[in-house]
Amino acid sequence: RPARARAVQVAYERPIAADELHGRAGHARIEPSPWTRAGDRFESLRPGYAVVQMQTVTPRFDLPVAGVQVTPDRRTLVLNTAPHRKLDHYALTLPWESRKGASADHNGALPQHPQIDLHYTLNGVEAVLSTGEGAPLWEGWLPHLDLRAAEDLTMGSGQHESLWKQLREGASANAASLTLRTKLDLANMLRAAVQPGSQLGFEYPPETVTLVFKSTAPLKVRSSAAKVEDGRQNDGVFTGRATFESPMDEPIPLEVRLSAASADDLKLDVAWRTQEDGRLRQLPLRRMYVPWAADGPSTDEAATPLTAAPPELEGGSWGRGRQVFFGEKAQCGKCHRVGDRGGVLGPDLSNLVHRDYHSVLRDVTQPSFAINPDHLTYSLVLHDGRVLTGVVAADGDMLLVGDQQGNQHEIDRADVEEMVPSPISIMPQDIDKQLGADAMRDLLTFLLTPPPRMPSDLAGAPPPRTRAEVDGVLSGAEALSLPPRPLHIVLVAGRKDHGPGEHDYPAWLNVWGRLLEAAENVAVSRVMDWPTEEQFASADALVFYQQGTWDQRRAADIDAFLRRGGGVSYIHYAVDGGADPLGFAERIGLAWQGGASRFRHGGLDLIFDSEHPIARNFDRVHLHDESYWSLKGDLNRITLLAGGREEDALQPLVWVREHDPGRVFVSIPGHYSWTFDDPLFRTLVLRGVAWSAEEPVDRFNELVTLGARIQK
Repeated sequence: RPARARAVQVAYERPIAADELHGRAGHARIEPSPWTRAGDRFESLRPGYAVVQMQTVTPRFDLPVAGVQVTPDRRTLVLNTAPHRKLDHYALTLPWESRKGASADHNGALPQHPQIDLHYTLNGVEAVLSTGEGAPLWEGWLPHLDLRAAEDLTMGSGQHESLWKQLREGASANAASLTLRTKLDLANMLRAAVQPGSQLGFEYPPETVTLVFKSTAPLKVRSSAAKVEDGRQNDGVFTGRATFESPMDEPIPLEVRLSAASADDLKLDVAWRTQEDGRLRQLPLRRMYVPWAADGPSTDEAATPLTAAPPELEGGSWGRGRQVFFGEKAQCGKCHRVGDRGGVLGPDLSNLVHRDYHSVLRDVTQPSFAINPDHLTYSLVLHDGRVLTGVVAADGDMLLVGDQQGNQHEIDRADVEEMVPSPISIMPQDIDKQLGADAMRDLLTFLLTPPPRMPSDLAGAPPPRTRAEVDGVLSGAEALSLPPRPLHIVLVAGRKDHGPGEHDYPAWLNVWGRLLEAAENVAVSRVMDWPTEEQFASADALVFYQQGTWDQRRAADIDAFLRRGGGVSYIHYAVDGGADPLGFAERIGLAWQGGASRFRHGGLDLIFDSEHPIARNFDRVHLHDESYWSLKGDLNRITLLAGGREEDALQPLVWVREHDPGRVFVSIPGHYSWTFDDPLFRTLVLRGVAWSAEEPVDRFNELVTLGARIQK
């Protein structure tokens, strides 16, 4: 059944054996198409019907499965997916471990495949049972608006048993209302289907369709396309109606709200009639669709995860959320991994960027609602009387048991008397209350949005770096004192002045702001054009990426900042000296002069010949960027870190200048957006920023690979 736009639930009538659950997450597959049916991959005989031809020629796409969970009673699998967007048929293939290796027996029975194929559509109803304050007591999918039909059709589902129990208990369960939402297909209710392309010799008159609702409780009916009558009571039965004039071919939204608190056994019957035939008929299942389903042809859009951040995360910080995740208060990183950092006791959470906000929030705040089947909790009773509870991993004859604190206990299998699956997750409860609203928003921003990365809006990017290249440059880092001292970094950008993928100062301000916020004890301020007086007073380091404009007021601000020991970094066109390039060069070493300095786009090699700590492990780095030369200033007043050959001479491209106590770092490369996602260039700039602030150059090493362009 489709539980939400990004989730599917598979209900079992009895608990799934724990050993059957392993491996489900990695091998589940969903294939949507108008013609998809369960098991059609096994078809070998294809008759020449038109529908069979459509099955064979219509493109199909996999709907990505981001993860699989199991409810505590092990009767429901929850598959978190990319969005279901189309009114398609969906074929779901799940592994079935107990069938693996099964072959034909001596009686001639066919061999069994180690999978089970299931079929589902987006037909159905979204249901929410709420308290008087609006808090949901139960929410999920129903197959029909008619509650008696829905209960019969969900018999055996553990998730639905809870709903029916609460509806029978009525007010004692604190339930105030049951809201049912669906989309209705009411076209051609009493019209025969016609072969596509056929022409009739007459036209049917328009249909008027009336839905009749009868309930044991007061009800309200809402639809933007209908004339509605709310429930009127007669002999203890409330009757409501919705009349649709000439229903269109598109599904029509409908909402029915029942007062659950006033009935001890809530019922709702639904039937329909038209103006041509007043007899009431039951509404077919296929006439109802979940409210978030969209009509239209299938495309590979269905296989593309949504990338826009949900509105609930507005104001959240990916970088601060990363600190929360790996911090001591939440301690998520002790058990879970994101990217290349974290523990292995719990599921790898790197794929949560493909999940929806509400399901991830539920997993964090209600950790036992559904559990990854590969990380079930077990209670182990040992022969010596000890009892251990945690996630179990096998290592030969030994078992590794991870407890709630993230600690691992090594146990010999022979010492285990009993091992029983537990319905309770070892993840701590009430983490949202411990962290508070702001930290929770930051944490969910980290989990649900990709790492900071510049826009890829220009073709021709150079190939990603290898992991070996990155490791080689980062090797030999000195151990840092923990915690590092607090730093305030001010990023200064300007308006974009080039085409796509070039000089994208505003994007850099956002992306590198998010990146630097991921570093411990770093406060980041973002400003366009020029820092404020307060920012100059509190900053430890300024980083400029803009078209530089130099004047006497700016000279006075920078001079004062350098005199008090501040660090300043300039990237690419930020070295433009405007009308006073020589005055600018006094501060930064070398400056661009319009009409005199020269440039070139394309491949360039940074050639290093320096013992400076920023240049550690660098020899020659190839970039596809832009070089400047014929700059104004005195080469003797800079410490050259790297140069590039232009006009048969080595031209300075990366350098530093010390003002005692202030420091300046300059990088000429930085024209293209992709350069900022190059981990080697990142290393260079991050080292420069750290050095300018008189910090160890390796302070920001953990930021080098976050969202960077590295080969998998």
